[in-house]
Amino acid sequence: MLNRLLIVAIVCTAASTAAQDNRVVVEAKSVDVLTFKLHYLEAGRGAPVVLLHGLGGDGSRWKKNVESLAKDFHVFALDQIGFGRSDKPLANYHTGMLAEFLADFLKAVNVPKASLVGNSMGASVALYTAVRFPQMVDKVVLADGGSALSADPGTKPVPPPQAAAQMAHRRQIQNSVTREETREFFRILFHHKELVTDSMVDEQLAMRLRSAFAITKMQEAGERGAVTAAEVHGVKAPTLIVWGKYDELADPARADDLEQLIPGSKKVIIEDCGHMPQIEKADEFNRLVREFLLGPRT
Repeated sequence: MLNRLLIVAIVCTAASTAAQDNRVVVEAKSVDVLTFKLHYLEAGRGAPVVLLHGLGGDGSRWKKNVESLAKDFHVFALDQIGFGRSDKPLANYHTGMLAEFLADFLKAVNVPKASLVGNSMGASVALYTAVRFPQMVDKVVLADGGSALSADPGTKPVPPPQAAAQMAHRRQIQNSVTREETREFFRILFHHKELVTDSMVDEQLAMRLRSAFAITKMQEAGERGAVTAAEVHGVKAPTLIVWGKYDELADPARADDLEQLIPGSKKVIIEDCGHMPQIEKADEFNRLVREFLLGPRT
């Protein structure tokens, strides 16, 4: 009887140790790029994947995704230059600048080639990188973001006065400096408004205040750092376009435009979701990204 109890204890201990060995460890790290510190979270093993946050965010925006994806991939959730805990040079920020820092970041962490998963502004950075640094990009996931300049600038529609006023107001609250502005803006970002809690408002306001200068400069950049439709049409990296069906900030019709523009790309619209599917529909988002990144390179 005693021997049997000892065997059971040994088996249980071994199983517990194995479970601990399989757990995902997320480490906070930093690396220097052009003498500036870039902060990031790192977890997992396998093919490298870099997660790129949107305007005003940081790597913590991916907290519902890092551990899940790290079961299959070597995941980096980067605080892009000017945001989060990364350094914030007083520069004229635009997408091209962020993409160059991303390329140098990959060199600094000894990753010659990675898949890029970007949300909103991060999707634009991922797309720019796929255009200008194609040798460093394996696959691309564009979540509620990414755009290209039209071949004919004269075709850009002029919004009616009411829409223009709404856009100007949203631009203002996007760089929130009060709880009221932050709450209003995040209720635009999420389809399920109850997700915007008091604690989230405080957390996001603090995050945005730390990056206010970079947000302003990104807003002022206009077409600086933009890529053309012809350049995007030349993207060779397999691309998945994911969009929340009820995105109030970025028109889901842009997903159709990108799908038509990027050869061989695939579009998925996530039901019951707003601008940040990696948070609002994390399980579905993680599944879609995992299946795409593990799939064939067609």
